Amino acid sequence: MRRAGGPTVPTEAPNDRPGPGRDPEDPGTEPGFRPVNELERTLLRCVPTGTRATLLRALARATLCVPTTGGDGAPDLPGLPVVESGAVRLPCVTDGEGRHALVYTSYRQMALAFRLPEDATWTEVPGGTLFEKWPADVDAWLNAGGELTLRLDPTDVSTVADIAAGLEVDEAYELGPDDAFTDFPGPVLPDQVDCAVVLALFGVTEVVEVLRSFRRLEEPRGRTWRVLLVLVDPGAGTGADVARVVAAAVNEASDECCEVHVADVRDDEVYDAVAHLLRVGVPLWRRQGMRVPDNLDGLDEA
Repeated sequence: MRRAGGPTVPTEAPNDRPGPGRDPEDPGTEPGFRPVNELERTLLRCVPTGTRATLLRALARATLCVPTTGGDGAPDLPGLPVVESGAVRLPCVTDGEGRHALVYTSYRQMALAFRLPEDATWTEVPGGTLFEKWPADVDAWLNAGGELTLRLDPTDVSTVADIAAGLEVDEAYELGPDDAFTDFPGPVLPDQVDCAVVLALFGVTEVVEVLRSFRRLEEPRGRTWRVLLVLVDPGAGTGADVARVVAAAVNEASDECCEVHVADVRDDEVYDAVAHLLRVGVPLWRRQGMRVPDNLDGLDEA
């Protein structure tokens, strides 16, 4: 438990803008919003663009602030009921859309919302811990009454807990428009997953070549995953049909998260789209008798 006015209060957190913030149904960057931590910088970047996965990952690794309810030093929360998430008691508001527990991205946002006195107390909880035992029928309302607000529905809350626990969910790997990542080839010798994928794709007659690389998300606790570039010659079929067969074969071969790109060798322009992966990727297998260009040289004259 923390107490306002003590040495734990960040200097970037003045209680200098009392009053409610923007309505949660119309979230946006309000004048004067000054992020004081990595989570709030991510919030400021993601809310206007709707980049959900990046924000959920930031919440999973962040620490959130909750005003204490009851006891000495608790802020005055007249008429607000309380819900429990594990051992944490959360103030809650109710409207026509349901119940919304109040959670804050920093002491500053909480102080602005509640006009906290100098002796007020609050709790700091890791996002994964807070959302792990979250009540199923309650939304999380970030920074209610603060400067930049956002509601998280129960699905978002559950996803944050899954990411924090290291589970394989799509949002742990989904790239936003401003997310930085690095691609690298990985080991030259194929591993067990590489071998399983090649064996699975060997039976797909349209597959011409398979290359493998890895992608690392450049953020705190960012994950690394396998990227497969599968070159195909669909013949009389359609590229979309072959892509579905390839994806199903890869999913059957391995439970590991793999990003799969399927490219048609009959389309000269395809090599522009996959040029980076062609350069980075390690060739795992090429169907005998098939000739596939190793680079972009000469394709314009073909």
